Amino acid sequence: MPTCYGCSRSITGAYVTALGRAWHPECFRCAGCGRPIGENSFYTHEGRPYHAACYHERFSPRCAGCGKVITGAYTTAMGKTWHPEHFVCAAGGEPIGGGSYFEKDGKAYCEEHYWQRFGKRCAIGGEILKGEYVVNAWGDTYCHAHARGLPECYSCHRPVCERLTGGGVRYADGRIVCHRCRRTAIDTTAQGQPVLLQVRRTLAKLGLDLGRVETPLRLVDQAELMRRSTKPYSKQPAGMASHTTTTRNGQVIERTVEAILILHGLPQEHFAAIAAHELGHSYLFLNAFPDLEPAVEEGLCELAEYLWLRQQGTAEAAYRLKLMENNDDPIYGHGFQAARRAYERHGLAAVLAAVRRSGRWP
Repeated sequence: MPTCYGCSRSITGAYVTALGRAWHPECFRCAGCGRPIGENSFYTHEGRPYHAACYHERFSPRCAGCGKVITGAYTTAMGKTWHPEHFVCAAGGEPIGGGSYFEKDGKAYCEEHYWQRFGKRCAIGGEILKGEYVVNAWGDTYCHAHARGLPECYSCHRPVCERLTGGGVRYADGRIVCHRCRRTAIDTTAQGQPVLLQVRRTLAKLGLDLGRVETPLRLVDQAELMRRSTKPYSKQPAGMASHTTTTRNGQVIERTVEAILILHGLPQEHFAAIAAHELGHSYLFLNAFPDLEPAVEEGLCELAEYLWLRQQGTAEAAYRLKLMENNDDPIYGHGFQAARRAYERHGLAAVLAAVRRSGRWP
């Protein structure tokens, strides 16, 4: 006769065979609640038997949605387990089930509601962007398809279109300036002269004082700057400082700034940045600096522009600073970067003194 695994006594009547052993029906008990399992179905865990209910209570996952034990099909998502009907979109409430989903701030969203709520929209076309897109230096987001073929603003370099910039205008010299930049555009000398003087005052406080010399302003177009330019490395000048020297018996007796020439129709902050650069050239001229290598001269004038821009604290200034820092031009870009390193090590006064003395960075 078989021996009961539960009580070790001989079994003389009915018995249960389970887990490879024989049991009195009353001895084959649930390891969870201790009640007999008898001939009912059961689950095992680590070799011990459990009623179905006791097993699920102890070992089955609980739904993160309703908190109840999951005994059937389930979905695993976001590191949790769910009844398929309880894993729902946080926006629309419809079950996501075992389908694809997007997670945001610890919540699940179906694809449609995720893109509606969090997707970026093309700043040009307005549609939700699901593929590759461009984020420019201003933070504008748009797709390649809509940006392709659009003209670029001369000043801010945004694609010129109605939705993003309110459109733009084409000047007689061929430049296109968007209407966002046109809001502060300098179109007349009366508008620009006070801005130029403000830049002069700021540079003077920083250590680039032009003294009492007048700096008349002239607004010009691209064609005139190209015609008057004597710098082969300057492909499309935006400004120019015109100077005259008066001599007597071969000796210089007076240095004069004939005019600061700047492109017309630029937004105020762009205009002012160019003014700072050209006033840098005037400072070097008025203080009789020797003939300098282009990278040194333009580097110093870009440094003047950089120092002015740093005082502004605007998005426009930050954009222009980024352009300067990332400029790969061997004259303007590398020249500025060398000037900035020298400035950060030695200060402006020491840099100016060294360049005036030796024509090189300290």
